[in-house]
Amino acid sequence: MVQIDPAYQLALADMMIGICSFLGGFSATIFVTLLTLAKPSIFARIAIGASAFAAVAFIICLTSAVSISFALHPAAPTSVRDAPLDHLQITMAASFILGIAAMLGSIGISGWIRSRALGVFTSVIAAIGLLMAFGQIG
Repeated sequence: MVQIDPAYQLALADMMIGICSFLGGFSATIFVTLLTLAKPSIFARIAIGASAFAAVAFIICLTSAVSISFALHPAAPTSVRDAPLDHLQITMAASFILGIAAMLGSIGISGWIRSRALGVFTSVIAAIGLLMAFGQIG
C-alpha cells in the first residue's frame, strides 16, 4: 500500500465526514420517501433496497473517516495514534464507492416506478453519473 502523509489523510478523512454525512442523509431521505410514496412494484423494491444500501454504506464510510480523524489528530493519545489505519482506509474508500454506485442505481431505477419514459431518462442520467464518478476514481 502507498504511504500517504498523515496530514493529507487527516484532511481527507475530515472532508469525507462532511461528504458522507450529506450523502447518507440524502440516501436515507430517498429511502424513506420511496418507502412511503412508491407504488408496490419490483422497481420500487429495487430502488428502496439500493437507497437503503447507499445510506448504510455512507454511514460505514463516515464511521471509518471519524476513526481515522481521531487517530491522526495531533492531540490523540499514543495508543490511538499508533493504531494501524490500513483497514480503515480501505473500508472508507470501498464503502464510499459502493454508496455512490447504490445511490446512482436507486436514482436510475426510481424513474421506472412512474413510467417507461421517465425510467429511460433516469437510467441514462444515472449511467452517465456513474461513468463520470468512476472515471474520476480510475
